[in-house]
This record gives sequence, structure tokens and C-alpha cells, in this order.
Amino acid sequence: MKTSLRSAGKILLFIVLLSCSKKDKGSGGGEEPQKGYASGKITNADGSPWPGVKVIVENTLFYNTYVAAVSDEKGAYKVKLPSSGTYHATADIEKTYNGKKYTLRLHPDNDDPFGTNGAVRNFTFKLTGAYPDGLGYYGGTVIVDKDVMSELYDSENVELTLTPVGKLIDGSQGQTLKLRPGQPRTDNYGKLVDVPIGRYNVSAVHISGSTRRPLKLQNRVSDGPFESVLQIDFEPSIIWGNNIAALGYKE
Repeated sequence: MKTSLRSAGKILLFIVLLSCSKKDKGSGGGEEPQKGYASGKITNADGSPWPGVKVIVENTLFYNTYVAAVSDEKGAYKVKLPSSGTYHATADIEKTYNGKKYTLRLHPDNDDPFGTNGAVRNFTFKLTGAYPDGLGYYGGTVIVDKDVMSELYDSENVELTLTPVGKLIDGSQGQTLKLRPGQPRTDNYGKLVDVPIGRYNVSAVHISGSTRRPLKLQNRVSDGPFESVLQIDFEPSIIWGNNIAALGYKE
């Protein structure tokens, strides 16, 4: 039994070492990785190069140990890796929109860690979609909660209409959205998730069978008045998290 466990451990170690020794490149192909370097290209949603973006290549074993690079005028970056370790690359941008400064995560074409043989990691801007690690979304989150004076506890039956005011954070026109918060006992209960970040006029109705009951909304961040149509912005960083809008509703 001991021999079998020892053999299994050796096989597992061999697989790990083999996976770290393979050349690693982005899913888009093209550029080949160079031993001892992480490299790639940063592009906007329209495919144009994005200069001045900081890429962090972090050691996966040691906290706050990393190397960094900044993309050039062609959107390209290249950074020399330390002589040993396993690494993971990320890229964020800072963007000012409607007077607020947002930090936005860019989407990698390959989110796997890599070793010192080098890797190609390309990044692009995404307005919506889930993070590769499944721990969030590129879009913003709207928290929806009943006011203490409301008798409507079923937020999942509240339909919100979000109409863009001006362009979205990526410069696109956006479109009117009709969304409901998630169901009870789910991660998205009381939330609209992955909403394209922008400024919106929001209205709401409570739906019960064929009955649609208009609601009034309050901005929970500013504790403003309840209104039939409320203008909201996503807050870059508040106690509830990043890129959040928080609404209260009542009859």
C-alpha cells in the first residue's frame, strides 16, 4: 500500500512539473512565448491597441511579490521573470467617467498560471461577462432592497427598467434593459449583476400575476428622496463593494 501511494505521488509530481515546463501562449496564438519572459498585447473592445496599461505578473506562492510592465504605443508589453516560481498575470485600467474614477479589470485570453519558460498573455476590455475565476463580473452590480415601510418582500418579482443616459463607460450607446433580481437562496438574490457600467434612469414595478404595481425608488448611497424615475451611477468603491449601485423600493 505504501509503495502504491509513493508511486502515485511521483506520477502527480511528474505531471505538475511537465505542465509547468511546456511553452505557454495566449489562446489567440500568433506570438510565441520567450523563455524567462511574460509578454502580450493590450487591446480595447474594438481591437485597437491600448498603450499605458499596467500589467502585474504576480508570484502565486508569495504574497505581494510581483514584477510589472506597461504597454507601449502598440499595446505591447514584455517583462522579465525572476529565475524561479510560478506566476499569474493580470491587467487593470483606470477610467474616469462622469467625474468618477473606476478601476476596471481587463479580460485575459488565458488565465492559467505559468512558469519561467515564459508565456503570452493578451488582455482586452470587456463591458460584461463573468471573470475567468468565477469571482465576479466585468459589469456593475445593482443591489435592490425593500424599504422598511414596504410590505413587498419578494424582490425577485420587482422588474427594473434601466434606460441609459448618454454613452456607457466604453463609449457605446447602450440599450434599455428590463431586469429582475435573482431568486431567493441564490448568490444573486436581491441583485442585478453584470450590468454594463453607465448612467441610467431607473423605474420599477412589482409584478404579481397580471398586476403591475409601480414602485418608487431611493438611492441608498446618498439616502435621497424616493422617486418614480431615479437617475443612478455606479460607485467605484463603497462599503458594499466596487462598481455598485444600491436602491431601495417601496409602494
